[in-house]
Amino acid sequence: MTERSGSSFEGMQGDLLQLSVDQQISQTKLILRPLIGLMSGQSRDEIEWYCLKEMEKHRRLRDEAVTLEAAVADAANAEEASQCMKAFIPAMIAVHAQHTVVSTLLDILGYIPDACAAKAH
Repeated sequence: MTERSGSSFEGMQGDLLQLSVDQQISQTKLILRPLIGLMSGQSRDEIEWYCLKEMEKHRRLRDEAVTLEAAVADAANAEEASQCMKAFIPAMIAVHAQHTVVSTLLDILGYIPDACAAKAH
């Protein structure tokens, strides 16, 4: 397990489920509060499983966005580039939204699962 560094929840043992609502909200970090409710009552192993699945989804979305970004760069003309950009922007929105899901789940879990280190970029 790797402890999360730089988290706004350091010193709180990463146990987001045990924090009061005021402690869960950060002025500098977006937290998906519905995920806190969904994960309450789940075991650490179950939360880790969900976290790993959502990390895999983030990687798939990122890979799709990278492919679309390359299509923008390789476009033959401005019209084609514009069409590619219309696909790329929603893909990046999905990547960033999924990043928030993963970040919230990691804060709830309190550590980065070992399985993630083996699959790093």
